[in-house]
Amino acid sequence: MNEFLMHRETVCKLFGIVCILIAGAGCGAYYSRRLRQQLEQLRQLQQLVQLLHGEIKYQCSTLPEAFERCGRQIDSECGDWLQRIGQRLNAMEGTGFLEIWEQQLKELKERTELNAVHIEELRRLGSQLSYPDKDTQLGALELYQQRLRQQEETLTKELPGKRKLGTALGLLGSIFLVLVLI
Repeated sequence: MNEFLMHRETVCKLFGIVCILIAGAGCGAYYSRRLRQQLEQLRQLQQLVQLLHGEIKYQCSTLPEAFERCGRQIDSECGDWLQRIGQRLNAMEGTGFLEIWEQQLKELKERTELNAVHIEELRRLGSQLSYPDKDTQLGALELYQQRLRQQEETLTKELPGKRKLGTALGLLGSIFLVLVLI
């Protein structure tokens, strides 16, 4: 009977070790997935900015119209975000552009993998888009597009290393936890 209990205890420990290792690997995979999504969302923002630039420059659209049209063209969380801004601006809720922009930025931050730097860049873009001058708006969009390209290039270069590091840290952390618990 003692032999059976010792065998059972060993099996339970091994099962626990395997669970901890799988959880650590899962954390690394989750981190890697978030980085890939962040890169994809930066690319979506680039598409939106290009579309907005064209809408404002060539179609002479107002911001609410441009936001709604461009948001409909990109089927993503970023596109939905821009479309919601356009709808709220068209609804004339009595709320100013910057206030709506800020509120929607908070929602975007919660729904996407964009980090604080990306959100701050969007905040700056909103403050520059609030000017009624078309040239100022176009200049702000061009500048933001350049920043997005730089951020995308940086993230693209760093992505393979960060993914490996995330996976390795997840596994090493789980191995450490196993060693502490044993």
